[in-house]
Amino acid sequence: MVELLDGINLEKYMGTWLEMARKPAFFQKTCKSAKAEYELEYKGSTPIIKVKNICTKENGEISHANGKARVKSPRALAVKFSIFMNIFNKANYEIIYIDTNYQVSIVGSPDKKYLWILSRQILAKEQINSLLEIAKQRGFDISDVIFDEY
Repeated sequence: MVELLDGINLEKYMGTWLEMARKPAFFQKTCKSAKAEYELEYKGSTPIIKVKNICTKENGEISHANGKARVKSPRALAVKFSIFMNIFNKANYEIIYIDTNYQVSIVGSPDKKYLWILSRQILAKEQINSLLEIAKQRGFDISDVIFDEY
């Protein structure tokens, strides 16, 4: 079970996040320089997060994956990407760490198969390693982590 956070301020979490490191994921197999853009909107009083993931493929092509995240709790999101609508029901991602200034974040899946180290700006390797250590303390295997290129 992943240790979760309470009290995430979704409005502060919105915006652009750069992927600094991640566990391997088949849907990101040839991605580098990945980033995620989050935008909060409301369906009535229900918060919905528009998600746009962008990366550069090995061949130089820009890849986009658009989705919507339903807020399951103040720290857990159920995300559905349009390209996977017929394959998966919903992906579940949880914010397992965020600094007080909302500048760095760790997002993972409850089964610990997926993990992303996110930042508002490019981080030094030592900073990324410190965040990976937090993920490791929370039960994630970080031996196969891929560092992103910027």
